[in-house]
This record gives sequence, C-alpha cells and structure tokens, in this order.
Amino acid sequence: MAFQSYYDFASGKGFFVRLGSTKNVLDKQSGQKILVMKRLLCSKQSSPSLILPPSDGTRRKNGVSRCGCMANIKFKRIDRSDKWVTDTVNHDHNHPFTTPSKIRYLPINRSISETSKVLFSSLAEVNVPISQQAAYFSNQVGGLQNMGYMTLGINNMVRDDHVDLKNYDVDLIVEEFEIRKLENNDFFYDLVKDDEGRLRHLFWADLIMIENYKLFGDSVTFDTTYKTNVYSMVFGMFCGVNHHRKTTIFGSAFLRYSVSIFYLHSYILSPLNLFIPMK
Repeated sequence: MAFQSYYDFASGKGFFVRLGSTKNVLDKQSGQKILVMKRLLCSKQSSPSLILPPSDGTRRKNGVSRCGCMANIKFKRIDRSDKWVTDTVNHDHNHPFTTPSKIRYLPINRSISETSKVLFSSLAEVNVPISQQAAYFSNQVGGLQNMGYMTLGINNMVRDDHVDLKNYDVDLIVEEFEIRKLENNDFFYDLVKDDEGRLRHLFWADLIMIENYKLFGDSVTFDTTYKTNVYSMVFGMFCGVNHHRKTTIFGSAFLRYSVSIFYLHSYILSPLNLFIPMK
C-alpha cells in the first residue's frame, strides 16, 4: 500500500514515522465506518515536554525526542475504493537523520518478519540459546549490520510465544473439562479468574474421586508442590488413605496464589459437600 511505501522511504532515509490524524466516514449501505484520510508524521513532530513527570526514584536521562519537525504526508482514498493517492507531502525535516550505521536500530527497522518468526520459534523449541539464534541469522543475512532487530527483540518474541502458548493450554484444559462434564454429569470442575481475566485457581474431581471421598473421607490432607511450574501455579491434591493403606486422591487443583483451606471450603468444596472431614 501507499502507507508501506512511505514507511520504507523513512526506513532507508533514517527517520521514524508515527500516526497522525485520520478521518472516517459512515457508509450508509453497510453501516460501517470507512477510513478516507490518513496522515503520517515524523516522530519528532510537536514540541518537547517542558514539565518532567514526578518520580520517586532516579529518572533515566533520555535525549529529547521531539523538536517540532513538520515533515508529514497525507493520503486520501479515491471514491471509497481500495486506491489511495498522496494529497500533500512535506519533506522538510529540522533535525539530522540517523546515521547509516545506526539506521537498523530505528523502531521501524526492528520488526521481525513472519518468516524469521517461524525460524526463531523452531530454534527455541529445541532450546537453541538466543545468542546462537542471532549469530546464525546474522551469518545468513551477511552480518549484524544487515539485521533489522537485536537479540532483545528475538528474546521478547520467544517470551510472547510462550505466553500465548500458556493461554492456549488453559483453553485446552477447560475445553477438555467441558467435554468430560457433558459425558458424565458427576464430573465437577471450577475455575476462578482475577481482574485481568487470567486463571487464578482451577479445581476438578471426577466420579471415582468423589466416591472414594465418601468411603475414605475420615481424614483429608491437602498437599501442594513446593515450587511453581512454568505457569507460575502450584499443583495441589486432596488425599486420604483407603482400607489397603494406599494413598487415594479425592481431588486436584492448580493455584496461582497461596490460599487458605477456608477459601477452598467456602468457594469450591462446600457447594459440593466435599472434603469436609466426615468426623
């Protein structure tokens, strides 16, 4: 698109672009808003802030990033079609451009392509260190000067992939529990989320666990793992002893934060009349 052409121009020239004003109009037929105008600005446009925000600690000294540069470009859509034209353009910058040796550090040049993401994800799955991934890729592109991102960018991408995978794992286990509940009405699970929608606690018990509790629930212990797993959650089990003196599991739970037994009784166990000692 025309927008990408200007981003490529800025990338090679040595300055960064940010979004300016936009204009949308309502399409009466579809009832949806259509973008008809878009303005891209030099990232150094507008005046620097003269008032520093309050800080309790040591404030990092950053260079002034805005100096009132008026360079910009305005695009307009032609008759609500997929075609765009340049309406106005101003190439007059009031600041020096980034030197060629440092152009690759501009935010506009530090994005990771989809092809490279697949490569880095594959290397991360077999535990190749980030530094070796960066060294391998720099050899492929002819040196570090030709890389559009740094080691930190690769590390952040791998971290985000792990977060997405964890969220996907939670969805999978909830989906599995829903299937079990449809197959057997006696299967029970309950989950609690925090204010940000993340999983906080997850408890489940199947029919065998519940029946074992009814038979051997004279004494119940709740045992958790000492360390958290990759999901920052501890795994806990409600256990007892059967008539063969073998450990019997009455229920299991994943807990993100430490909780008291009173919490478990009040919000999960009491509604089922479970795990309150028989005697």
